[in-house]
Amino acid sequence: MNRPRCALIALVLFAACERAGEGAADRELAAAALQDVLAFPGSAVVSVSAGQDAAQAAFTTPAALQNVAAWYRVNLKLNDWDMKGDQLMADGSIALYAVRRGKPLWITLRRNNGGPGTTYTLVGTLPSADSARAQRSGSSMSSNRIQRR
Repeated sequence: MNRPRCALIALVLFAACERAGEGAADRELAAAALQDVLAFPGSAVVSVSAGQDAAQAAFTTPAALQNVAAWYRVNLKLNDWDMKGDQLMADGSIALYAVRRGKPLWITLRRNNGGPGTTYTLVGTLPSADSARAQRSGSSMSSNRIQRR
């Protein structure tokens, strides 16, 4: 399974011919957040972004939406991801949610506008992200506001 992982990391790192230094941090964070996630074969990177707790990579492929969704359903299970959600949305997009060793992954797939193919996003949490800490911080802030009133 190292070959697909290397392919994804290479795609993420090569994303969108930017000038040296621009977006490099986002690409590195996305590579860490999506380390064990496969990109659909033949996909092209559209964008990469990252925040403090998560990173996102968007891809496009000429393959049909249902084919890409079916591929992810099979390959996530084959790579030890536990499918927790598989939802057809009102707008025709498909939202997948999987967890592997406590690490969540969100995949949203949409038909391309005005042409054939699929655009999809992969969202994963960063290894250093501590959602419990972030939740406590938010709760603490709310408590402080309430106490001041």
